[in-house]
Amino acid sequence: MTSEYKAVFFDFDGTIADTGDGIFHSVKYAIKESGFEPISNESLRTFIGPPVFDSFKRELGMNAQQSEFAVMKYREEYSREGIFRFTLYDGIEALLRELKANGIQTAIASSKPYNFILRIIDFLNFGDLIDFISCPLSDKANESKVTLVSRCVEHFEIEKSEAVMVGDRHFDINGANGAGVESIGVTFGYGDEKELSNAGATHIAHNVDDIKKFIFS
Repeated sequence: MTSEYKAVFFDFDGTIADTGDGIFHSVKYAIKESGFEPISNESLRTFIGPPVFDSFKRELGMNAQQSEFAVMKYREEYSREGIFRFTLYDGIEALLRELKANGIQTAIASSKPYNFILRIIDFLNFGDLIDFISCPLSDKANESKVTLVSRCVEHFEIEKSEAVMVGDRHFDINGANGAGVESIGVTFGYGDEKELSNAGATHIAHNVDDIKKFIFS
């Protein structure tokens, strides 16, 4: 199979895996430990995608010091229990293997801290399927999705037209647009078609087969 792309970059939460269970569990723990009232399920869903530090400030009105404490408690619980409470989306592993079989390089471009992604990849035995990880070293690194995607392009030393970003939220699409690469917005994660279209996604995929179709079209 042939493709115009030499590299495909993936978000993780809501794109490679449904990580909601572990994230929501850890957010609830952090909110309780911080002495704040519980939030709605709708608000919990907004924690998928952006840096968790920003989400605590946005959804609970925390100041910087309160948010830092909440992040510490969140990471504490997530590292202990939440990190492996996820489910791979159907067909994702097969897609990654097909990309590698066809000489296409792969990367994770996620706002999830680097050490967590590294642990998850090791847990999944995906070391041979992911060529590069572009993630903040911590929540305080404050790296935009544009920076994370651009770093992938620079690492692979390819033209921007030879890369595509796959993600489920407008953060991913905005990151791709800002870095000058095409994008595939997926609706099986935590964003919907309207959000992805409004952000300017190049393509909209409703399942993993759609992703494959756009990559190898």
